[in-house]
Amino acid sequence: MERIAIIDMGSNSVRLIIMDIGPEGEYHQMENVKETVRLVENTTADGSLHPKAQDHAVEALSFFARLCDVRRVDKIIAVATAAVRRAPNRDEFLMRLRRETGIDVRMLTGEEEADLDYIGIVNTVAPETGLIVDVGGGSTKLLGYRNRLKEASATLPFGIVTLTDRFLSTDQIDPTSLAELEAFLTGEFGGLAWLSEYDKIVALGGTARTLARIDRRRRAYKPDITHGYQMQAEAVHSIYQRITNLDLEGRCRIPGMSLERADVIVAGIAVINQLVEVTGIEQLITSRSGLRDGLLFHYLSRETQDPILPSPLMHSVDNLIHYYNIEGSHVRHVSNLALSLFDQLRPIHGLDTYERRLLIVASLLHDIGVAVNQENHYKHTFYMILNARINGLTHRELVTCAFVAASHERYYLQGVREYLEPAGPLHRGDARRIMLLALVLRLAKSFDRGSSGVVEAVKVEYDDQAIRIHLKIGGKARLETQAAMAHASDCKALLGRELQIL
Repeated sequence: MERIAIIDMGSNSVRLIIMDIGPEGEYHQMENVKETVRLVENTTADGSLHPKAQDHAVEALSFFARLCDVRRVDKIIAVATAAVRRAPNRDEFLMRLRRETGIDVRMLTGEEEADLDYIGIVNTVAPETGLIVDVGGGSTKLLGYRNRLKEASATLPFGIVTLTDRFLSTDQIDPTSLAELEAFLTGEFGGLAWLSEYDKIVALGGTARTLARIDRRRRAYKPDITHGYQMQAEAVHSIYQRITNLDLEGRCRIPGMSLERADVIVAGIAVINQLVEVTGIEQLITSRSGLRDGLLFHYLSRETQDPILPSPLMHSVDNLIHYYNIEGSHVRHVSNLALSLFDQLRPIHGLDTYERRLLIVASLLHDIGVAVNQENHYKHTFYMILNARINGLTHRELVTCAFVAASHERYYLQGVREYLEPAGPLHRGDARRIMLLALVLRLAKSFDRGSSGVVEAVKVEYDDQAIRIHLKIGGKARLETQAAMAHASDCKALLGRELQIL
């Protein structure tokens, strides 16, 4: 087991994550710490980093160094972004960091920073085409990608701190200053015609996370998860109008507001709002991934030199199987049986490749709850799938997988109505879809009840009255057959046919 630390010294905050990396390349986050430093604030006349900001950064990095020592970190990867890159005194500052903290911080170019954001996004979010926006403290990165391939990018020299200092320096927002800010942003974005070539915005950074959290609170949305959260343009406009009419104290009282960001949040949301206005893009997806994830995938691919994953979804699933020491041969055999049943029963259940993909995930992870406790492990399975960060799924797909996996022995649909639109991502009719997928999984799970692989394969025949499943077995399978027949009533209710095991 190897333990690495990744430090991102941004213009607004300094962040540390500590990751455990196993022998099969599986990884798990052990620490996630942030310190608001605002290196870009109160720079001197020539743009140099202010001594007080430098002192704060040194203090934060010294704390991180001690934490890495206590956590027995094997390797530290530290980078600095826009605020340091643009400062005339950057070399002296980086030397001071190395001298006083023992950490060697590498300054990224604007192109390197955008590339790392891109790698972090395409390896973790569901849409394969989109416009990435990363609103930092001193810069805004924009990058378009299509079919997971980078197309165009731009780094603009303004962020939430610099825009606040320039346009919105008072607690109560002045309408004239706000109009000037909006006109400035419209002009900057209007000069980049390629921005309008995408139908989704993928937003990352603290501003995007705060925007998503505010929208989730006002909707009482479930699941309460930021990564992959979808917003419509009208929701962005509504929240923007609300916060621009409040002073600092009023903004701090908004449910979901980050208090340490309340003084600069108007500028941050203004960037996203004007980007939506200029491009006409109707859907915004928030991401918790970005530069640090890009650095992690770069490190994991140090031998292959290809940090772009072929399948972010299956990479996530395999990572969880390895990390939680799930019995891989059993769950993979159950998954193979489930997919065989699904394919052969397709004319009856009417589901397609969309649901088949979700069945793969649910079947491979149906036993993950055992990592918490065997007792009531189906409940733990539901919670862990929702919160274990499975990349490449929308919230609708994630919730569906959680309910299907948790129903691998009997239906677990507790609270499913709370996840229906408009308070959640599930659509009307998704409950039946969940029940159909769960039935297939439960039959497959029954056929490997003893985790011995005694049922090697299944062949399905059916008519209007019955579904007959012929088993290819390598030994006695009476208990497996008995377990499968326990689901006969559900088969009759959902598929309208008697179940026969032969």
